[in-house]
Amino acid sequence: MARTVKVRNLKPLQEAFIQAGADAPRFAAKALFEEASEAFVLSQAVVPVRTGALVTSGEVHGPRVSGSKAFCEITYGGPAAPYAVFVHELPPSRAKHDYPTRWKYLENPVRLYAQDMGQRMTIRVLDMIARKFEIGS
Repeated sequence: MARTVKVRNLKPLQEAFIQAGADAPRFAAKALFEEASEAFVLSQAVVPVRTGALVTSGEVHGPRVSGSKAFCEITYGGPAAPYAVFVHELPPSRAKHDYPTRWKYLENPVRLYAQDMGQRMTIRVLDMIARKFEIGS
């Protein structure tokens, strides 16, 4: 059950990629992976932990590049916790979760984190450019 998060207001990020030149794909992939990793940390704080299998099944995958698009995936479940989607989708009226855990343990943190992702990625890419040229040292 894959869902996509779209990042808006990308003009400053596009300008940063122009500055990055040939390094743009590598910088974009690195920045995206860092963003996905931070969103994953937020999800880990609210994923239900009854047995521990679900929380330990979480992973960040990627980045993968396909044409002009880069992707990272955050997953929970697999053989260790095949019930992950059911726990994620069952509302509080159907399943009890001990605070601070909750349903939509991945979707909600990622959507919240994505709101300012373009701005943070711009800062990350500009920082990589600065380090490449040792600006400010």
